[in-house]
Amino acid sequence: LTRLHKPNIVKDLFSGPARMQAVLQHFKRAGRGVLVYLRDGAAGVPVQPVAQPTSAEADRNRQWREVGVGAQILRDLGITSIRNLTSSVHDYKGLSGFGIEIVSNERLEL
Repeated sequence: LTRLHKPNIVKDLFSGPARMQAVLQHFKRAGRGVLVYLRDGAAGVPVQPVAQPTSAEADRNRQWREVGVGAQILRDLGITSIRNLTSSVHDYKGLSGFGIEIVSNERLEL
């Protein structure tokens, strides 16, 4: 079970530790899990400017950089197929280019 997590200040502030606790509970039930925490400004993860209008293309490029960093981390850990624990389903087209296959998306319920 894998969670690619990019912090969201508003969601994290108002849901408190509930979101991360839910992730850890899913990992516990599954007997294992990998959390990839993609913090703004970390190596390869761009800092997202606040309240700045962006185009669809800019959003796509930003998402690809984030996905690419997460995929490289998973690949370095020897992970090639994942069950993706997500609060919203994303279509990560091209992830197979990094050698990662999503075998299922599992909804993160809070």
